[in-house]
Amino acid sequence: MRMMEQLELSTSAEAFATLKDSGKLGRLHRAVLEGLGQAKRPVTGRELGQHLGMEAWRRLPELERRGFVERDTNTRKCSVTGKRATAWKLS
Repeated sequence: MRMMEQLELSTSAEAFATLKDSGKLGRLHRAVLEGLGQAKRPVTGRELGQHLGMEAWRRLPELERRGFVERDTNTRKCSVTGKRATAWKLS
């Protein structure tokens, strides 16, 4: 692993630990789950983030590892970025 990749992993891990320790992570996860439930269809992380007013896309892989959300089987054009993206839904 290159030095920059190691640095990015360590800073990401540090940020995650800070969120978790503060209790804010649980609130963010709940907000993302509620937003996906309200969407009633698969949405991209950026679309969800725009709706919630937060960077929801950062929380989706964490929730996927815990079994709460899953990737939709098809990618599609994101209405926020205009690029093809993964859509997410509740598990």
